[in-house]
Order: sequence, then C-alpha cells, then structure tokens
Amino acid sequence: MSLLSRALSFFTVVILRSIFLYGYSELRKGTILLSLMHLTIVLTYGLKYGPSLLAYTAPISILYLVLGMYGLLIYSLAVSSIPGLWMSLTQLIMDVLKGMLNPLNYISIYVKSTLTSLAILYVLHTLNPSELSTLLYRARKSLGMYPQLFMRINSFLIKEGIEAIYTHSLKGESVWKTLAILMLRGDELTRGFSEGLMPKYMRFKPSLIYSARTIWIQLLILGYDIILVLLITTSWIPQYL
Repeated sequence: MSLLSRALSFFTVVILRSIFLYGYSELRKGTILLSLMHLTIVLTYGLKYGPSLLAYTAPISILYLVLGMYGLLIYSLAVSSIPGLWMSLTQLIMDVLKGMLNPLNYISIYVKSTLTSLAILYVLHTLNPSELSTLLYRARKSLGMYPQLFMRINSFLIKEGIEAIYTHSLKGESVWKTLAILMLRGDELTRGFSEGLMPKYMRFKPSLIYSARTIWIQLLILGYDIILVLLITTSWIPQYL
C-alpha cells in the first residue's frame, strides 16, 4: 500500500472519529443556539484579541474531559491542526520568497486557526438531532425524519467504514476503492432505512430531547464567555490576552 493511500486512510478515520466518535452523546442533548452564540463570541473577540482564544477554548476542553470524551478531544485537536499547519506553512513559504521570516507569526497563525477549528467542531458535537428534526418538521413535515435517519445510518456506516479501511489497508487495496465501497454501502443503508420508514413519513412527529445538565453546562460556558468579553473590553485585563 502506497504512502499516500496510508495517509488518506489515516485522515479519513481521524475525521470520522473527530465528529461522530460518541454518536448520540450527552453533548447532543443541549441546544445548538447556545453553541452558536459561543462560536460567535469566539470569532468576534477571540480572533480580535489573539491569545484570548486559549481562554475561550479552556472550558470546552475541560468539558470533554469531565464527560470522559478524551478520544473526541484528541481527534478534534488532530483534525483542527490540519488547517493550522497548512496556513502557517503557506505563510512561511510566502515569507521565504520575500526574504523575511517571523517565527512568532507562524505560531500565532497556527494557534488561531487550530483553536477556531476546534470551536467549530464543538458546534458539530453539540448538534441536537431532535432539535434539528423539529425545525425541519415545521418547515416541511416529510423532512423531520431525516436528521434521525442520518444519525442511525452514521452509527452503522462509521463502524463498517473504519473496519473496511483497516481491512483494505492490510490487503493493500487502493483507498479510492475503499471510499467507493463506503459510498455504495451508504446508499444501500439509506435505501433500506428509507423503505422501512416510508409508511411513517407523514405520521412522524419529532419530540424534543433535552438534558437539563447539558443546557446548564452550555449556559455556564456562555456566561464565562460574556464575563471574559466584559473583562477585555472594559480593560480590566490587558487587551492582548
């Protein structure tokens, strides 16, 4: 198996696990609104005041650890590092061509990009399927079932996909063949679930599933974000933090 195929197989597994490692976890029983508010603050103030991104990232990292989602944090950091490395290396190449180097600038670009990507992944980790189903159901009744269907299919497809990637890598098969098989398998699962649920489409009515614990955690994180914004904007702490 070529080095490129091994690398693509590795990155495919890492990306899948960075988003769907724990499936319908405790994090997915909150509300996406609070997560989007956190992301908005991070993009507005975290990027503006540079190193303060570390302060905004701290409670999210602690949350993963408290919930025992160590693997999710590790895979998320690995995936988030990819755009960070790409952007910092691109800037390095441009500066080399210009004949000027600034190591601190490359570190800053890497940290900002990585932590921003981690904040975006946090939003994906807290996406509540029941909430999304309700929103789609209100727009069009037949659409309400798709988020639930998507989560069910993912639980099967990801497990089979990771097994297929490892099996094909041992056999020396091309990664493109593996991806083609996964696409066909995904289509097969979608058709199977759709046919089984077809009679229920028009009778399906989603129920909102929330966890008071998860929502309280999201509110605490948002409260922390707001306090940090106030401290920075009112100059209680230096603006370079």
